[in-house]
Amino acid sequence: QMFVKKKHSNSEQVIALRQFLPKSLLYYIVDLLASKIKNKWQHWQWHPYNKTKENVFMSDSRGTRLGGVLQKLNYDVLHLHWINQRFIKLQDLPKDKPIVWTLHDSWPFCGVCHYFVDCKNYMTHCGNCPMLHSGKKKDLSYRIFKEKKSAYRDLNLHIVTPSHWLGECAKQSALFGRFPVIVIPNCLETGVYRPLSDQELEERLSVTIQQNPALHIVKRAVGEKAAKPFILYGAMNAATDRRKGLSCLLSALKLLDQEGFEANLFVFGASESDLPMQFEHINVHFVGYISDTDTLVTLYNLADLMVVPSLTENLSCAIMESMSCATPVCCFAIGGNSDMVEHLSNGYLAKEKDAEDLALGIRWCLDNNKDGSLSAAARQKVLDNYTIERVGKQYVDLYESIISK
Repeated sequence: QMFVKKKHSNSEQVIALRQFLPKSLLYYIVDLLASKIKNKWQHWQWHPYNKTKENVFMSDSRGTRLGGVLQKLNYDVLHLHWINQRFIKLQDLPKDKPIVWTLHDSWPFCGVCHYFVDCKNYMTHCGNCPMLHSGKKKDLSYRIFKEKKSAYRDLNLHIVTPSHWLGECAKQSALFGRFPVIVIPNCLETGVYRPLSDQELEERLSVTIQQNPALHIVKRAVGEKAAKPFILYGAMNAATDRRKGLSCLLSALKLLDQEGFEANLFVFGASESDLPMQFEHINVHFVGYISDTDTLVTLYNLADLMVVPSLTENLSCAIMESMSCATPVCCFAIGGNSDMVEHLSNGYLAKEKDAEDLALGIRWCLDNNKDGSLSAAARQKVLDNYTIERVGKQYVDLYESIISK
């Protein structure tokens, strides 16, 4: 069964929060007033930290009233994924049921941040938070960290991380160090994210251009593909989120451009106004914001190389999706990237924040995939490790081991 804040299907397996809340007008009014008071309180809590770093994602511990649903439902294991944006309060978690928690970022074992970057406070006790620019030991991150420590005290927690890197971080954290930690990766629909035949690619491209005329530049560049390799870069907030490493990519491309390296760079997740850049030998094309899976798969298939210069990653969707489409990846050797990209085998792992090595990796991948060996190895890596069946089996085994105890 799946418990959700908002239900968008008719499935009886999906349980909506509203099924457990009173439907009276009085409850609605009281709940509305309570929400307004909580909003004011939250604003007051965050107000001293209005100089936080740009585009840094942070959350406090506020949640929604659940109407006792976690005590009323009948289940053997509670499996948490992402519970933020005012969904589940940590204090509402059941103490009489085993809980599996798959971490998709670091918020569960940090104070307020979802990505701790270079900070190590989570290993001891958050406070004097560099993300908040607080300069105070007992700041908001300190208080939320203390709340979490109290909330976790009597829980039967089993931590799952999609990457080995995040697993090690969880083990070293002051909040999760005493709980068992296991690595189970995210999975992918490998029948959707797959290599396309030339005919499929031509048909898919024609359809996507009809839906998004901005993609006509992709079709125009396909004819130049043999002479100029097709490099792809994209992410959510690709131009504005510093964690995506765009500045490192631009530095690497500048080095390649100075060497006379010719290529077509396609960028999704940003517009030209977000990211004005010009090179002498590298043509830059912007295809806008992609929300359609078929379009994304088409771009992955057209690309000779996907570059993911992120400065922090758990288990990158872009890397896994690209590799599943048999497109090798050049990225930094950070976070969970090495779980997927095997250096000089199915892609290239550049030294962290090293633009020169990133440039070297871009050239290496393009020069060493003329026989398709990197592409084949990238696809096989996904089929061997990240299919729904393989990952699902690991979760079934975990559930059964917990229940048997």
